[in-house]
Amino acid sequence: MGSLPPYWAPLVNGHMLSERSAKRVFWLMFGGFNLAFFPMHVSGLLGMPRRVYTYPAGLGFEPWNLLSTAGAVVLAAGVALFVFDLLRWSLRPQREPGDPWRAPSLEWVGTHSYGIRSIPTVDSRYPLWDTPQLAKEIEAGQHWLPAVVTGGRETLVTSPRRAELRYLLRVSGPSWLPLAAAAGTAGFFLLLTMELNVAAFAAGVAAIASLIGWLWSQEPGPGLPATADIGGVVLPVGAWGPRAHSWWAMVVLLVVDTTIFLSFGFAHLHVSMQATTCPPPGAAQASDSATLAAVGLALLASALLATMQRALNRPRPASRLLLIALGLAASIATAGSFAALLGGHLDAGLAPRANAWSATVAAMLGFQGLHVAIVSLMAIYLCALWSRRLPQTLSRTSTSNVALFWHFSNVQAVLVAIVPHLVAWGMKS
Repeated sequence: MGSLPPYWAPLVNGHMLSERSAKRVFWLMFGGFNLAFFPMHVSGLLGMPRRVYTYPAGLGFEPWNLLSTAGAVVLAAGVALFVFDLLRWSLRPQREPGDPWRAPSLEWVGTHSYGIRSIPTVDSRYPLWDTPQLAKEIEAGQHWLPAVVTGGRETLVTSPRRAELRYLLRVSGPSWLPLAAAAGTAGFFLLLTMELNVAAFAAGVAAIASLIGWLWSQEPGPGLPATADIGGVVLPVGAWGPRAHSWWAMVVLLVVDTTIFLSFGFAHLHVSMQATTCPPPGAAQASDSATLAAVGLALLASALLATMQRALNRPRPASRLLLIALGLAASIATAGSFAALLGGHLDAGLAPRANAWSATVAAMLGFQGLHVAIVSLMAIYLCALWSRRLPQTLSRTSTSNVALFWHFSNVQAVLVAIVPHLVAWGMKS
């Protein structure tokens, strides 16, 4: 039946499936999935619409839908076999399956509830073939990080290309809060589709509260050491700014965020190009004074934010009161920028339901308003973090991540303010 892909290794090593059943489940689910969904592409090309449960006979859809039904049955059989084997093996005594296929990669190193015992240095694609005893050495703690330093879950972070040791990362421990946040997020979107707005709002609030609570529980405590001696190599505990993996995760988020904003900007440009005059009759844009006030306050917020970062990262960090004051002032400036722009457009008679031009402007304003709300929550979080009786330096990771999102929101505020003016100027010229 062939070998399994590497990502099925945790199921076998975790005693969830037998080796033979894992192969059967994989091929049933793989074959059933493709047989169920690929014919749908063909029937779609033949003209069958989505979400229609009945259609006239003789249109050529029947054989393809029959294949999809057969694939769904096969897929269901794979899921049923998975559940059956999961229950069957959960009743058996646990054993160490090892590496039944003699696979070469680290997925087949025996793992337990705590993960691998120590972190090996890997310099090839086939570590288990190059060092047959590597699994036993890892379990014996003969490699990196054989014991915890901070008292919690830890791992090592290396450079992306040469795998040079950078810092010790504290990994989050077990908690129900991420599950609650995921359930609240799913409930929010699902309840919106059912037009249960009050329940959706409650689910959204629960998701946000759970997420904030989980993040707060991961903040460094008073006993956290600044450095760790690991096998004779002294590494910092944690990192901030571009050295931190969480900072780059925020970059990825902002890239996605940028694509959404660009879609709103393109919609505004497209609608403006279709109009004989810009703004079209019945629409007006914010005054120059409101636009300048919005731009000035957004730039002021970023300046205050940069001052706050410098005060935190200097050799002798500033006092908590100064950091809180700068954070609150930057938050007020960001909110004031949005209020000035929104007020300017409302004074000009913005009517999103009256014409498409106003609707595109309102979309950009709404997107910016969402960012202002998120920034406000972030500012409250940072102020609460600085109010603790702990060294301010322990908040550097969270502060650098928040500052990156905050600067982006301020730049976006400037673009939301000037894009309608630039488009109108370009159309007139």
